[in-house]
Order: sequence, then structure tokens, then C-alpha cells
Amino acid sequence: MKYRWVFLLASGALLFGQGLPQARELERLGEGGREVLVLGLEAQGFDKLRPHQRKFAYYLYRAAIAGNDITYLQNHRFALDIKELCEVLYTHREGMDPEILAGLEDYLKQVWVHHGQYRHWDHVKFVPAKLSFTQLQQAVKTAKKNGAQFHFSKDEPVERALVRLKPHIFDLKVEPVLVNLAPGQDPVKTSASGLYDPGLTLKEIQALPQEAQTRLNVRFGRKGKRVVAEPFMIGGVYGEQLDLVAFWLRKAAQYVDNEMVEKEIGKDGVKVKKMRYEPVALQKKALDELVAYYESGDLARFQEHCVAWVQTKGAVDYLNGFHEVYKDPRAVVGSFEANVSLRQDSEALDRLSQNALYFEGKMPWKDAWKRAKVDPPVAISVQALVETGDAGPISPAAYNLPNGNEFRKQHGSKNVVLQNVMLADSPEIRQKTLEAFYLPEDQELIKKQGDQARLWQVYLHEVIGHGSGQPDASLEGADPSVKLGGVYSALEECRAEAVALYQVADPKLVEIGAVKLEDQPTLAQAMYLQLLTRQLRANGEATGDVLRSAHRRGGQAILNYLTQPGKDFGVAVVEKEGRFYVQVADAQKARIGVAEVLDKLQTCKSMGDRAGAEAFFESYGNKVNPAWQKDVQTRLAAIGRPRETAFVFPTLVPVMEEKNGREVLKEVRLEAKETLAEQMLRFRSWGRSRELAPK
Repeated sequence: MKYRWVFLLASGALLFGQGLPQARELERLGEGGREVLVLGLEAQGFDKLRPHQRKFAYYLYRAAIAGNDITYLQNHRFALDIKELCEVLYTHREGMDPEILAGLEDYLKQVWVHHGQYRHWDHVKFVPAKLSFTQLQQAVKTAKKNGAQFHFSKDEPVERALVRLKPHIFDLKVEPVLVNLAPGQDPVKTSASGLYDPGLTLKEIQALPQEAQTRLNVRFGRKGKRVVAEPFMIGGVYGEQLDLVAFWLRKAAQYVDNEMVEKEIGKDGVKVKKMRYEPVALQKKALDELVAYYESGDLARFQEHCVAWVQTKGAVDYLNGFHEVYKDPRAVVGSFEANVSLRQDSEALDRLSQNALYFEGKMPWKDAWKRAKVDPPVAISVQALVETGDAGPISPAAYNLPNGNEFRKQHGSKNVVLQNVMLADSPEIRQKTLEAFYLPEDQELIKKQGDQARLWQVYLHEVIGHGSGQPDASLEGADPSVKLGGVYSALEECRAEAVALYQVADPKLVEIGAVKLEDQPTLAQAMYLQLLTRQLRANGEATGDVLRSAHRRGGQAILNYLTQPGKDFGVAVVEKEGRFYVQVADAQKARIGVAEVLDKLQTCKSMGDRAGAEAFFESYGNKVNPAWQKDVQTRLAAIGRPRETAFVFPTLVPVMEEKNGREVLKEVRLEAKETLAEQMLRFRSWGRSRELAPK
């Protein structure tokens, strides 16, 4: 599970230490710069790694880039074609009409950011703001004069491809929603997701064997009259991309860390024990099993990979695979995502994870649904070097994986906070947002406690929230996520967020040094104010009258539950001079309301009660408040706050040398100076190459 919110921290250096990297504002996309804020990330410490660790990071980096195109294919059957068309036009733009080029460039950058023509978080289609179909045709003519070659399936001429792609680029009424979870509608048939052939229905998927229905790594297609579940694997679905991912993972496996081990050496019939260096077994096993999984599509190999990956504690961390299910209307099939990162000091996270069993015992739900044994989850803080697929350029602030309930019960999970992403900062936008969305009497509190509140909100959400609770014995081992279906993701994000709000007031946080006793009440109030104010703001960032993102539906449910008429939970949405604000008068009362939310959510999850979960979100979480939406949109426009934030990551530059007549990798250095276009065009080239240093 991902923590959706990227935070703008003003004084993050006070929390993490001095001299941390800063983000560079590069550009703003969309009309008036209102769609996407693009920040350039930096990362410190790469030069402190050992040479073999820098090479290890480089090969993992190449594996991450090699899988990036998979997410376009998963998001929509034509998303990769749209990207390819626009990229070829952009790289052959010489002599293009400036107005056409500006419209093309803005649309292409948003396609890059969202991996297609649907917004990453709310799953709603967008169309070019400053480019018409006639202008697109003219751009093709210019590009062809410049020698452009267009490559579509079955050698389709570009003119025919334009006709095919036209409604998917320009018509908002054609397949308008990537993931449709509207009550009463078939989520498979009415979603544009590339995980299903057009026309397939939920009923047809449910007619398949249970094993096929519940697989994490399949795409559903139609062969004649049969519906088939085709696995993601080399030689199968996404085979070309996965073959290249595996190519780079094999190279990375040669550079895992070494450890000193005692080995029994036999020679001339005599056996002696000696100390020698060997690859760290878990680190290598994680990569070997991941490659085997991509080669076979066998989820048992992925399970073995995850077991080793969760326990791996190298200086270089990574993620590579099909994990999150937000882009599947049934919340079953995983999206490809990958990252590479540098581990940082995680003392605060360590203290929290060591007390996971304590917090489990304090949860406000039935004892039967509390885990009796909780191994301290792996919790680390990192600096991201690259994120691709469903993980970037739009990035979560943190993630908690793997997702399976049974896996977490047996093996735990890895909780990763992306430090440099969390610290991404636009001081101008931060200050304007503070002034526009918080009551004057609350602004000083947010300035003083806001950063610490955000930090511990993420920690509690990921480390304590997602790993908590267990199914009821009556489910007999069945995974609640399968029983809950498409509502599961929203329930789980709401549950983890509510855990953070509930546990922030626990005295254990004082004991472990997270907060001083005298500051804990104001820390809790700041956390409630921030989360609920962000959710109020999310109403204005939504497209249409419903919320589609699991994270936003979860936050909306908490806000609406705490402010429902006829109940006093110490929280209100107040109107002053035509503007709406969140007011938290009593955080202790609010905690009582959050406890009720947690009890309801855990009951639905533990019992596999889909109808109950759907009813809860239909009552509290799915709908946009039209009054809030109108007001917030006005305020967002006034301060120029973009809808989303996307990142340009540092570049790992290979340094080559000649040995024995061939070029080999001598060293790797880090640079942070690319633009979004430079990064994504390099991903296009590097993502299809087996060269160590592509030109």
C-alpha cells in the first residue's frame, strides 16, 4: 500500500538532520500551470557507497527503466501508442509551428507524468488543452518531412493510427474513466483499464476458475468465445519488457553485498573450516527468485522473492514487480512499479516498529481480530534515486509491501519512507496554501507542529496501520481483499489513515521519544487539522462529482464521519466569508469518532463484508461535496496550486573503460540536472537497450 500524500515540509532539516538535498522547481504543466508541478530531486550519499554498491544500484536502475513502458500498456491498450506517437513528433519537431509544438509538448509531458491519458490518482481522462486534431495531423506532416519513422503494430500507417487514436486523445466521452467503481455499474465493462479486453464483463471474469480470478499477475483477454487469463511473463504478456528487466536484474545479482562466512573446505581428504567472503544469500536470493518469477510467471517464485526482499537490509534498496492493485477495477491485479534508493538512518522508524505488538493490542476493535504475534516490521527511510511505472514520476511519500494479508501474518512487510520525496518543497506554494486553507488561529500551530505531525502520520499509517488486524476465523484463511473486491483499496487506505489518527495520542509515542508529553495534544490536533484540511482540498482537485482514488475516498470517509449531522466529535467544517475551513475543537472527541470508524472498517475487513464496506463508503467516502468543491477550486486557482506533483530523478551516469578489448563499467556517478523531457526521452532510449552506456 502507498501513502498517497507528498508533503511540502518547511523545516524538514530539523527532523532529519542538516544539509539534506533540496528539490528544484522545474516547470508547471497545464493551463495556467495548474495541472502538474514538476520538481527535480537530488539525493545525497551515493558517492559514499562502495564501488560495487554503486554498480549494483546502476543495474537495478536500468531494470527499473526497462519496465517503465509496462505501465502504459496496463493503463490502457492504446496508451503506449499515444506516447510513441507524441514522442516521435517531439523528437522530429524542427520547423514545427510554435503554437502546435507548445500544445504537443504540454500534452506529451502530462502523458509521461500519468503513463497515459488518465490522471494517476483520480483515474479520469484528460485531453490536450492547446492541441487540436488538425494540428496533430499537421505535426505528423512536419515530422515526416524531418525523417520521422512511426512504428505501430502490424505496420499500421501513421495516418490510420491517427484515426484509431483520435477519440482516445481528444474525446472525453470515449472511455472516460480508467477505473470505475460507481455503485450499480459493472466495474470491468465500464473501466478503460488495459488489464481487460474491451467488452469483458465482471460476470465473465467470475465464471473463470478461482485461481485465475485471484492471480496478481494476469491480463484477461478474449480468444474466440473463451475468456483467458494470460500471465505476465517472459514469452507472455509484457514479455519483451520483462525480458529486458530480467537482463539487468541478472547483472545486478553479480554485485550484491558480500559477507564473511565460515565454510568447510575439503582438500586431499582433509576438511577444514575457513572464513571467506560470499554473496549475501538473502540479497542474491531475492534477485534470483524475481528473475525466475518473470521467466515463469509462477507466483510461488514471487512469494520466495518477497520473503527474501522483506528481510534484505542492504545500503541500496529497491522495489521491482507487480504490487499495488489501485489500477484494477477488481483490486486484484498488480501494476508494475520499480524504484532504487539509498538507505538512511531510520532510528525513529526502528523505535516505532519495535513496538508494533504494543500498538496492535491498543486497536479499538475486537480482540479476536488483533494479531497475537507481531514481528517488528522492517521500517526504513531512503532517498529515491529513481521511480518508474506506477511509482513515478508521480510518487508516493511512502509504501508498505507486500500487500497480501497471509504474507504479512507469516513474514511481515517492508515499510519504506521516501525521504527526499517527502522533503520536496515549493516554499511559495506551501505558504500560500497555509494562508488560504487554514483558519488564522490555526496557522501558527501548523507552522510549529505541522512537519512533525506529517512525519508521524506517515510512520503510523505505514508501519502500524497497514500491518494491523487479522481476518475472522470464519473466513477459513480466505483473503479479505478477494471478498471485498473493488472497495478493498479504499477501505485499507482509510483504515491505515484512521490508525495514525487514533494512535497519535497514545502515551507510547512519548515513551519512544517521538514527542514530548507537553506537546502531544497539539501534535494530535495538528495531525487532525492537516489530514482533514487536505481532504477538504481534495474535493476541489477532483474531476466530476465522485472521488475515484482509494486514498481520497478514504480521507473523505473520515472527514464526513467526523462532521456528520447529529453527532459531536469535536470537528466541524465551518464557513467564514464564503470559504470553508476545517475546525478541530476537541481532538479527544475526534479520537472517539475515529475509533468508531476503525471498528466499522475492521469489522468489514475481518468478516469479508463487501456490502457493508460499500455501504459505508457510499454514505461517507465516494461523493464530492459540491459546495466545498466550488470554493476550493476558486482558492486553488487564486494561489496557483497545481493538482499534482511529479519528479525528475537524479541520473546515474555510467563511466566506461576498455578491458581486454571491450568496454566495461568502471564507475557510476550521480548527476541531478535533467529536465522532465530529457529524463523521459532518456528512459525511452535506455528502456529498450542492452548497452551499458547507451548513446
